[in-house]
This record gives sequence, C-alpha cells and structure tokens, in this order.
Amino acid sequence: MPYLNWINGNPSTKTYATRTLLFLKDNGTLMPLAIELSLPDPAGGKVSEVYTPAEQGVKGYSIWQLAKAYVAVNDSGYHQLISHWLNTHAVIEPFVIATNRQLSVLHPIYKLLHPHFRDTMHVNALGRQILTNAGGMIENTVFPGKYSMEMSAIAYKNWVFPEQALPADLIKRRWSFRNRGLEEIGQLQTGEDPLPDSNDPKQG
Repeated sequence: MPYLNWINGNPSTKTYATRTLLFLKDNGTLMPLAIELSLPDPAGGKVSEVYTPAEQGVKGYSIWQLAKAYVAVNDSGYHQLISHWLNTHAVIEPFVIATNRQLSVLHPIYKLLHPHFRDTMHVNALGRQILTNAGGMIENTVFPGKYSMEMSAIAYKNWVFPEQALPADLIKRRWSFRNRGLEEIGQLQTGEDPLPDSNDPKQG
C-alpha cells in the first residue's frame, strides 16, 4: 500500500492493491469468486471495494473484467520482479560466486552445479544493461515503473535460504503444516487435496 500513491503519481500508470478469493473446482481449475480492489485512504488505512462476477448486464460484466485485469497486472508484475528476476536470477549469484571461489573444479558439488551456473552471471549482466537498468524495459512495462527494483530489493529482505526447499516452502505459503511432511508432498504430485481439515485438532 505505501507504494500505491507513488506508482499512481505517474501519469501513465494507475493500479490498485488486489486480493482475490478463488474456488478450486473439481476439474482442478481455479474460479475467482470475489476481487477486492484497494487504494490508500488519505486519512489513514485503505479504501476498498469488493467485486463479484456479474450474472447479467453489460456494465456489471465490464467492471468484473476490469477487476480481473487489475489482478492480472499485479500478478504479472509480481511474477516478473519477484518470482522471475529476484528468486530465479538475482538470489543465485552469491552461490555462483562462492562455488567458483571456494570449490575445486574437481569437487563433485562443483561438477553438479556447474552446468546450471554456466551462463547465469552473463545473462544477469545483460539483464542489468537492458532490462532492470534505470529507464529500461522493466521500468517501462511493469506497473511499479521506476520503483520496480526498489520493491524487488524490499522483497529480498524476506528471502531466507532454508525456506526455499520442500516442505518449508509449502509451509510458508500455507499449503502444508509442520507435522505433515513428505506424505503431503506426494499428495500434491498426484493431485490429491493437500489442504488440511480446519476442524481436525491434529492440524497446526
């Protein structure tokens, strides 16, 4: 929310903070049931409106489609800045540097990692020249604009290495609980419902 006033201060950019309620259908797809669009309240807090799918009427249908578009914009921005750039490209650089500085080329761990690290630094260097640089492609296409890298840096403060592996990653995203472990991961792979019964006293 603190960034919304800055982002919306750009004449070419307007967005909302979004929150979406999704329903998991029997065929495995997700159906949006409600979308909340929020803006900062000048008096403090936020101003929000909740939208649901319109059963009839051109106006209601158009507003619902617009609400979904704002969700898609935010999701795309998060994917590009956090999931892709930060969590895929940027965070791996210290591991590439440490591997090349500290491990012999004959070390089995080096041999295991080298094919994955081979072009990482080169690709990231090119990305910093044309994608994530000031005035580059990211700032001109992703909704945070000139605040893109700043928001990515803030997200990095919450990046913790042990939380990237399973089942810790699932636990952090509330797809699992600490007492459920590997059996539940297998359920995810086979398409079984991994979500716990909220009335089960053994969950937690």
